Amino acid sequence: MTRNRQLDRLLPAHADNEPLFSKQGQIVAALARSLLERTPGERITRVHEYAARLDASVGTVQAGLQYLTSIGAVHLEARGRLGTYVVAIDYPLLWSIAMRRPLVGALPLIYSRRLSGLATAVRAQFDRLPIDLELRFIRGAGQRVRALTFQQCDWALLSRHAALQYPDIDVVVELGPETYMAQHVLILRDAATPGIQDGMRIGVDPSSADHTLIVHTTCRGREVKFIEIDYAEGLRLVMSGVIDGTIWSCEDVPSEITDLRIIPLSANDYPALVALGTAVMVVDKGNRSVAALLGAAIEMNELHLIQNEVLERRRTPSY
Repeated sequence: MTRNRQLDRLLPAHADNEPLFSKQGQIVAALARSLLERTPGERITRVHEYAARLDASVGTVQAGLQYLTSIGAVHLEARGRLGTYVVAIDYPLLWSIAMRRPLVGALPLIYSRRLSGLATAVRAQFDRLPIDLELRFIRGAGQRVRALTFQQCDWALLSRHAALQYPDIDVVVELGPETYMAQHVLILRDAATPGIQDGMRIGVDPSSADHTLIVHTTCRGREVKFIEIDYAEGLRLVMSGVIDGTIWSCEDVPSEITDLRIIPLSANDYPALVALGTAVMVVDKGNRSVAALLGAAIEMNELHLIQNEVLERRRTPSY
């Protein structure tokens, strides 16, 4: 039984057995959408204002609010002439009633075990909520932000550095250091090479603001030729000789590969690595409902635990 079918059993009964499409069901959904924009401590719209806005009777609006209260979607407190205030909100349940569709998130292509662990952790946390989560995997932070702008998704996962490049989005959840990427290394085809040399062909993924930054920073002061690549193909391209080097993640270099030069990059030498390694969840600017939902859904300690279990191969990725 899908979560939406389970929800049908919760909504007010209706003769045609499609409660959401009844007038009462539509009012309940509209009230839920409005309450998704609220936070505990805020006053809600007055009943008669709701009634005028929704073209419904005061009694119908009151019944809708009572229903949402009865199922635990919201806890309201009437304060006489001051109005009615929100005491507590179950954002996932409200979303299910208000939107009646999956929550859509845009993630990077899963090119590393670290990202695989993060996707697994996000999926696990949403699986226990009354929400269907749809994950879309899109290469490049710019493409994910574009999907957000065109309302093709509700939230997106970026690095903190990438998120700062886009003024029309809001960072709503910061997942912590080394949740997005860690252990950056310079990989060079010639194991005897001490570092980047003039004339080298260095791979850079232009769709990634993160990769572009760290590659150009690492190559500063050297006369190199930048070759456009897909980040996920970086190691293969170095090994096949198409490029002489690129920046990659050490933990994604197989241990049996020993004939490459691998030079760790330190955050002391490259402070930007901290922002590159931190994953953040972003929404379209001003989207309070999805921001509140993500804040309620993500439990940071558990997320880190699950991600680390995948990294250490103690848990099978599942997203």
